[in-house]
Parts: sequence; C-alpha cells; structure tokens
Amino acid sequence: MKRIISLLFLAFLVDASSLYAQHRVTLEDMMGQVKQVYPVSFVYDASIRLDIPYTGKKLGMVSLESTLETLFHHTNIKWEIDGSHVILKKLLTYTLSGYVYQDNGETVVNATVWDMTSNVGTLTNEHGFYSLTLSEGRHKIRFSHIGSGEHLENVTLGGNKSKNITLKSDYQLNEVVVTADLNSPLHTTQTGKVSLTAKDFVNGNNFMSSPDVVKKLQGLSGVAGGTELISGLYVHGGNNDDNLFLLDGTSLYQVNHAGGLFSAFNTDIIKNIDFYKSGFPARYGGRLSSVVDVRTNDGDMKEYHGSFTLGLLEGRIQFEGPIVKDHTSFNVAMRRTWMDLLTAPAIAIMNTSRRNKQNVRYAFHDINAKVTHVFSEKSRADISLYSGNDLFKFRHKEYLFDPEPTNIDKFNLQWGNFTASANWKYIFSHNMFVNITGVYTHNRSRFDYLSEERLGYIEGTKGGIVKEQNNHSTINDFGYRMEFDYRPNSWNHIRFGSNYIRHLFVPQNYYSKYDSTSQDELIEKVDSRYKSNEFTLYAEDEMTLCKGVKLNGGLHYTLFGISGTKYHSIEPRAAINFRLCDKASLKVSYTEMSQFMHQLSATYLNLPTDYWVPSTARITPMKARQYAAGVYTRLPYNIRWSVEGFYKTMDNLIEYDGNSGMLNPMADRWEEEVRTGKGKAYGMETDIRYSNGKTSVDASYTLSWSKRFFPDFHSSWYPDKFDNRHRFSVNIGHKFNERIDVYVSWNYHSGNRMTIPTQQVDAPVIPGVEKANEGMMIYEMPNNVSLPAYHRLDLGINFRKTTKRGFERIWNISLYNAYCRKNPFYATVQQNPDGTFVGKAHGVFPIIPSFSYTLKF
Repeated sequence: MKRIISLLFLAFLVDASSLYAQHRVTLEDMMGQVKQVYPVSFVYDASIRLDIPYTGKKLGMVSLESTLETLFHHTNIKWEIDGSHVILKKLLTYTLSGYVYQDNGETVVNATVWDMTSNVGTLTNEHGFYSLTLSEGRHKIRFSHIGSGEHLENVTLGGNKSKNITLKSDYQLNEVVVTADLNSPLHTTQTGKVSLTAKDFVNGNNFMSSPDVVKKLQGLSGVAGGTELISGLYVHGGNNDDNLFLLDGTSLYQVNHAGGLFSAFNTDIIKNIDFYKSGFPARYGGRLSSVVDVRTNDGDMKEYHGSFTLGLLEGRIQFEGPIVKDHTSFNVAMRRTWMDLLTAPAIAIMNTSRRNKQNVRYAFHDINAKVTHVFSEKSRADISLYSGNDLFKFRHKEYLFDPEPTNIDKFNLQWGNFTASANWKYIFSHNMFVNITGVYTHNRSRFDYLSEERLGYIEGTKGGIVKEQNNHSTINDFGYRMEFDYRPNSWNHIRFGSNYIRHLFVPQNYYSKYDSTSQDELIEKVDSRYKSNEFTLYAEDEMTLCKGVKLNGGLHYTLFGISGTKYHSIEPRAAINFRLCDKASLKVSYTEMSQFMHQLSATYLNLPTDYWVPSTARITPMKARQYAAGVYTRLPYNIRWSVEGFYKTMDNLIEYDGNSGMLNPMADRWEEEVRTGKGKAYGMETDIRYSNGKTSVDASYTLSWSKRFFPDFHSSWYPDKFDNRHRFSVNIGHKFNERIDVYVSWNYHSGNRMTIPTQQVDAPVIPGVEKANEGMMIYEMPNNVSLPAYHRLDLGINFRKTTKRGFERIWNISLYNAYCRKNPFYATVQQNPDGTFVGKAHGVFPIIPSFSYTLKF
C-alpha cells in the first residue's frame, strides 16, 4: 500500500505540470486573439515553435505594432508587418558562458546570473561555472552573490561568447539584488535546501570560540543535535549515520573530534556548504536523511595572505597564495588542539607525590591542503587532501614495591580520516561542462589495551597475568565521479553522470591474549573483511515548464554487489516550484533514498569504537521515502518567512540489541546481534529571518514526531530516543560599528527519551536455583519517559581592529550556557521505596567562558 501511495504521489508531482500545461495559455493562443481584433494572418516557417507558454503581459490591443511588440517580447521570434501579413522569423540564440570569480581569483558557487533584458537567469554550479542561452542582440547581465558583490555587464550576442566575471568583495549589495538571489528558497526548486558560506560562521557565540559546521547545522529547523556538545545530526527522524558528508566530492565517515566537541571541518578553508534535508537532487545518493556538500577554497591566485587563531583548546593557521600568478595557487589550513600540552605539567606534578603514576594525553589535528592549476579558460584541475586524527592515551603504573611497577595498564585509542581527490574540470562547449574526479578515502579506528599484573614482586616468585587486546577497524574506498552539466537553453539545466566506489571494509581486526602462570595462554582472533562495489548512474533536469512553474525531475540508480549478492535500487526524485506571485512560492517534493552501509553502535553516543558494515545477503539495504511541501514568502521590511511539512518512512533499519554494554559485538557475528525494523517521522517547521544590514534575526520552530517499530523490542510503534516534540531557536546579531559586533543565541527543545521499568515482579520459585525470587523488571515500552527540557543561552562579542599594515585583529569572548542551565547529559534509574521506578537526569556542563585571538594577514 505504501509503495502504491508513493507512486501516486510521484505521479502527482510529474502530472501536476502536465495538468498545468493543459490549461496554460500558449503563444499560439495569443496569436489567435490578435487575429480576432486585427485583420491579419501570420506567415512563418514550420520550424518555429508556437506551442510554448505565453509568459508576457496582457495584450493592450491599442495598436497592431504595440500588440506584436508585447506578444513576442522575451521570445526568440522577430516580426515584421507586410500589408495584411505578419511575417515571423526565428531569432537566433547564442550562449554566454564562463566562470564567476571573486577578486582574488576564487570561483563563486551559487552566484546569480540574470539577464535584465529578457528576465531569465541561472546559477553558477559548485565549480563556479555558468551557461545562459539568450537571443541575439544586446543584453544587460547582472552577476551577483550575497557576500561577494555585484557586477553589471552589457553584452552583444552575435555568436557564442565566453565571459569570465570578477565580483568585487567590497561592493555593498542593495535590496534589489538580494531579492533577485536565485539561490534563495523563494526561487530554488528543492525543498529543505540551505546554503552557507564562510561569512555565516563569523558569529561570536561559538563553543570555545571555535566556529563549527555541524553545530551550525544542529541549529537549523528539522534537525536534532542528540546529546549536548556531541556533533550528532538527526535529520527528520533519521539516525546519525544517515547523513552523507562530502568534502570536495569525497565521503567522510568520521566527522567528530574530542567525542563531538568539534567537527572535522575547518571553517577557515570553507567556501560553500549546500545542506539538504529533503528534496534531494538525483546526483546525491547513499544515505537516507541528509546531504552535507562541503566545498573548500582553491586559494588566492594573486597575492599571499592567511590567518592565525589562538584559542583556549586549539590553534588554527591558514595560508594561501599563488605558486604561478593567475595560473596556480595553493591553500593550506591546519588545526590542532593543545589540551595535551596544557595537562602534561599538571599530571607531572601530581605524579611526584603519589605511588600510582598516571599519564593521560589527548590531541587531535586537521590538515587541509589544495593545489589548483588553470591550464586555460576551458581547462583547470585541482588536488585536494585532508587528514584528521584523534589520539587518546592513558597509562597507569602502580608501585607497591620499588623500584619496578607492580601493575601496568595502557590504553591507546586513535581514529580519523584521510581523503584525497583529483579533479579535472573542462568546458566542452558553451553548453557543456564536465568534472571528472578520482577519489580515495581511508577511515580508521584503533583500540589497544594492555594490562600487566606482576605477581612475582608480591609473592617472591616470577610470573603474573598479562591481558592484551587489539581492535582495529578500517574502510578504504577507491573510485571515480563523473559529472556532466548541460544547459541546452534557458529552460533546461540537465545534470547526468556516473559514480563508482570500491569499498574495502575491515569492521574488526581483533586480537585478544590472556597469559597467566596458573593456566595456559588463551588467544582469540577475529579478522572480518568485506569487499563490495557500488556503481551509480543518475540524470536530472531542472526545467522551466511555463511562467511560474519549475520542475526538477530525475532518477538515481545504484548497483551494489557483495559476495555474490547484488542489490538494484532505482530511486525517483521530483520537486516542483509553483510561483504564486512575485513574493511567494509553493514547493512540493518526493524522494526515495537507499543506504548500503550501517554503523554499529552499542550506545547512543557516537564513539570511535563504532564501526561500519556493508549490507549483506542477510541484512538488506535501508530505504527511505520522504514527502515534503512548503510555502516560502518575502514579506515587507526585509522579512523572509517559510513553513515546511514533511512525512518520511524508513525500512530495514537496524539496531544493536545492547547486551554487551559499551562493547560492540564481534564483527564475525554482527548479523546475529542486530535487530531489523522500520521508522517514520513527520512534522512541520517554520523559519523567519530579518536583516537590515546591521541587525539580523533568525528564528525557527519545529514540531515533529519520530517513531520506531522493532518487533523484537516491542509489539507496536514507540518514540525514538531523540523524539523531541518541540524545538525552538533564535539567533540575533548586531553590528554596532566596524569594530564591535555582538551575538545572542537561545535554544530550546523537548527532552530526549529514556527507558525505565514500570514494575518489578517476583520470579517463579525454582527448586535448587539460588536467587530465584530476585525479581523481574517489566518494561511498558522502549523510551517510555521523557527527560527534562533542554534550553541554553549563548553570548558572544567580537572586537575588531585594523592595523596600519592592513592586518585585521579579532578578539572574541564567548559564553556557552550563560545562565548555567545543567541540561541532562545522561540519566540513571532509581527504585522508590514503594517499588516504583524513576529516571534521574544528570547535568555535566555548566557555564563555559572562552576567548580567542585571530590575526588575518
């Protein structure tokens, strides 16, 4: 039944345009009206299409000349009057194409290219390329991007023309340009799309004064953050592993540092982020809930500059510039925490006064590097590298008898990513752009533990107990991405391509050794490996059907093969935008998504000991279907308001049954340790934004439900752990002058959920069995109680100063949790004297002040 409903809904999206077209007024219809008023006949060649929609003004019928001018304005048809005949001739069309740059040579993503003469336009793609087909003759083109500037260009087309445009970053955009932004929700076709640039991360109320991509996304409507300060994303009721993170087209599996305090994206090098929570275009696939497409800066082609930031927990440095001016550039950004450097002296002092010596070290780093070379106006290439790593070490030595330690414990945990991509971008023609990418991803998690108890120093004999455990997990991906961008005319923007990834999964390479003088050595080994292939084809067309109606339709096909098993997935995508008036749009979308890998976790925390496994013959791929619709408006006084609703179903979800506590199941039997089920989520979200240049206000509210059904856990639907019924956030920024800007943020959401028993009953008495009447816990259903609501106020202020040498200095002071709300971090279950049970929430994080200093040179 659900499949039938999905197909019917998809048919509605596609056929709505056809139904609209049946009642639309065509150019041929309007010509008929002219013939009823004036005694003329039209003469034209059969190759001229007259069944196209009429998008012009109402015909005044004041004179034949003025009527024909209105009728054929904004068409590719020119006319002339010859007695009682109106002769029509086809006006030739040509294509204007090229790149849009910032003044430092950086390409601009999602820049608006608008022909003010014919009122048609387009957006630059994720590589800064544009292509716009126009009629021959003179045109006035506006190139603009909020935050990058505006440029007006007069162009005379007598043939195809290449034109690269540079926007001035110091140009102040006026309101006319802002309202004509084709990347705003009012104009885009997809529902649930949010675009962010580097300037969206300059606010001063960041945790530890460090701007963070994932925490920025957590503040958006329709997104839950999970546990406080953990970089989790739960989008429209999905799980944390349902999100596709792309860094310059390459997938990232682990995006957390310091247990989630920071994410793996360094905002110093970010150019643009496109975030989708519904209405996914056909070019994306492989995850159920969201897409986070991160693009990094290529590097300044003209001069050297950079930035340096010193914070309480981390330091960042970024440097870029030309290798060969206007042809080759580099961009390098590094980030490292120095928590290990700060804690080392304190630990050394404590160890001098006690017999138990302890040493703890934690550190993480990120390194981004990119080299870009321009071969010609048509051809350019870049190589992008990323390395991220976390290291946590603990060592304990107990000295009962000097000089040698009696007991030794060593713990070593490391996790991270390494990615590499090589891109070649080529303009085949004025209408065709291609990007071919070779990608490599390496994800790793390493856990080593050693416990040594030296009994000989106590008993006077040699011997002891040695426990050793090593658990390594890796993923290696090799493959390519081929992306074609074809714009045959101003009404169609076609994207098609192919992706291939060779996955090499090693979920668990496990070694355990137990050696004791009282018994033989015990060794346990597990080496679990999977090899799979993922091949993808996709095609989508962003088309203008008629005045006020745009449709994005496409198909995403995936062939996933592993160990003789093959899965075929055909995923239709459709989104349609009905322009209600100049200041309001209605959008509807339907998407299907599939996911061929699963993250196994024993807890709701996103730990580095979690590991990824592929779909197998026994565990089928996860599926999701999502319906979304919304209204988007631009109100007076620079106010933008939108409301969206969504309904989402998920099948073949998996959950670990949790019998092993914090430890994951052995990878060689993980299929026996998980349970399969399904989920659903639905709700409404609304956003309102105001900006006048100095003051900005962003507020959002989400009302949603997220439920799960796992027959092995419960016989009916039950709420998900992060089923936050209400979620509200407001962000206010004010710029007093060029030197001081302040930010205030308040966040609220209904409490997360936990499971507590409803009663305890005595177990039956079994003769000969001890503790038979210890009691049995009765659970009504999973996640049957809600924790206290979460709310928090953050404050921040930036002090800016420009030095005589033109360097910018920024001092930032931030307060996280300004009124010291002890929000629940974890919860315990307690039994009252009357036998009932109650959950008790425990807060961890108080008010946290922070400071940072940034120098831009």
